[in-house]
Amino acid sequence: MKGERKMVMPYLNFTGECEAAFRLYQRAFDGGEPVLARYGDAPESAYPGMDEAQKNRIMHGQIMLTETGGVSGADAIWPVEKGSAIHIHVVCASVEKAQKAFGILAEGGIVVEKLQPNPPPHDNGVSGMLKDKYGFNWVLSARLG
Repeated sequence: MKGERKMVMPYLNFTGECEAAFRLYQRAFDGGEPVLARYGDAPESAYPGMDEAQKNRIMHGQIMLTETGGVSGADAIWPVEKGSAIHIHVVCASVEKAQKAFGILAEGGIVVEKLQPNPPPHDNGVSGMLKDKYGFNWVLSARLG
């Protein structure tokens, strides 16, 4: 539609941790309030037989990480196998913001490559790679100056 902002957003499938992960991402990127719709918000006929715990899980969520991009996700009601083929790359507005986000995402996660200056001939910035405690892979970067 005309005037509507279009973007690509990775869709992350969780096994019950969607809301907690989005709250972590909110802290890491100073994001706004995540939009969270629960299975219990849908008509009973859409997901019959769910108990209260299942109804409280996230059917669809979305959070903006930067002014132009974010992630969507859900607590899947289908089998989920966590893989490593995809990384979420966030270009932060400053090195300080990249450091903050990296530190928060690394809590309980695994640092694959610490946030450090890029070697020549790359830009004059920093980048780092980690897997968060929910099993998702991240690349964070920022330009210097």
